[in-house]
Amino acid sequence: MAGIGFRLDRIAREDGLGGIASAAFHGAVVSSGPWLMTAFAIFLLQGWTRSVMQPADHAIVQASLVYAFGVSTVITAPLAMIATRMASDRFYLGERNAIPPILMAALVFATIAAQIAGNMLFGFAAAMRPDLFLLATAILTLFAQIWIASPFLHATWRHRPIFLAYVSGIAMTAVALFLIRPTAPEAVLAAIAAGLIVTLALLIAAIREDFPGSAVWRLKSIGRMPGMIVLGAAGLANALAIWIDKWLLWWAPGSVQAVGALRVNPINDQASFLGLLTMIPGLTLILVTTETRFDRVFADLMAQCMGTANRHRIEKARRKVGRTIRLDLRLLMVEQAILACFCWVLAPEIIRLLDLNARAIFGFRLTALGVVFHLVAIQMSIILSYYDLSGRIVAVWGSFMIASAIGTLLLRDAGFAGFGFGYLAGAVTGASLAVALVMQATGNLTYLLFVGNNPAVVGNARFWP
Repeated sequence: MAGIGFRLDRIAREDGLGGIASAAFHGAVVSSGPWLMTAFAIFLLQGWTRSVMQPADHAIVQASLVYAFGVSTVITAPLAMIATRMASDRFYLGERNAIPPILMAALVFATIAAQIAGNMLFGFAAAMRPDLFLLATAILTLFAQIWIASPFLHATWRHRPIFLAYVSGIAMTAVALFLIRPTAPEAVLAAIAAGLIVTLALLIAAIREDFPGSAVWRLKSIGRMPGMIVLGAAGLANALAIWIDKWLLWWAPGSVQAVGALRVNPINDQASFLGLLTMIPGLTLILVTTETRFDRVFADLMAQCMGTANRHRIEKARRKVGRTIRLDLRLLMVEQAILACFCWVLAPEIIRLLDLNARAIFGFRLTALGVVFHLVAIQMSIILSYYDLSGRIVAVWGSFMIASAIGTLLLRDAGFAGFGFGYLAGAVTGASLAVALVMQATGNLTYLLFVGNNPAVVGNARFWP
């Protein structure tokens, strides 16, 4: 993503106010466009199914989508982290023919994991009819494959095919629902599955256009990647940190039984879903400004270390890295805190305009506030990935997950007044630990580069210092 960020940063600096607006728009599309389109489509779909379907049938569609969406992100997170890292390494080395096998292996493993999860959720827990079970499992599997395929197009800085694929899939589902006007849950799920198939097919076609090599199974190359388990653990902890409070509240007061043993919490789900959308401006800022600025100063430090610079010049470059981190951290927190304040004040009006349950105000406010610290954890994790300290990333998101679970359980019986508190507690904990770990590593960066994080000296132990 840094390559796209450099282009947008140049546009913002060279083209005046129009360039700033263009960079901000394109940054939002690249960083959050597919997510925003999916959120908008699901929001409209739920409103439509609620109005034309029986409550029991609407609950089947809602539970299928919520569980397929949430579970697919968690089971694919470690696979996506490992696969994209491997692909980016091969792309950097110019080994483009190695990327199709990596994608194929990741898709195969994601499909197996999705099939197991679908059988446990929709077959065992929900005890769905065979047709509903097959469709719900297919949706979960397609979601998982899309989460794997999407990042691969960023390798060549091509975000338009991703945008086109999502738009085409959503359009396919919308047209099918408009023409058929189904009221049975199996017909609605079939239309959704058809749209996901279109999205996945277009993504795969675009990837094959960029990487036309043969997708030969090469499992041995995966096992030789150092730190694979640590990278996978970081991705899994990241996904669990975001979802753990939602899952716990599905069995809290105010939740409802959807299908079989599957439950949802409509008020908290709406509030958290809406609150997380406030992350888009912060993600755009990270993409356009903060990551690109850090990339430049870190590259300068690495050039000093690999060249003929003396200790004084290296130390000067290290201090510049620290100053850049502090400046970008302050910029991100101020920008996102202003947005959180607006959301806090205008929450009643936003909830009213969207025709949501008024009790979602509490969860929306706390989630919007938690997003400020969540973005800090994301930015600090990016820096730790530059330092190749994957173990610290696991610690950041692991602390986020644990604190979120504890905070949610403490206020579990408080009802809607406690919605969002667990997420906020986890975000504050994760962000605090992330800042502390980054600052400690930055202060000790010269030693890490030459000794503590040098693979020639410490081997794979470098992931944990």
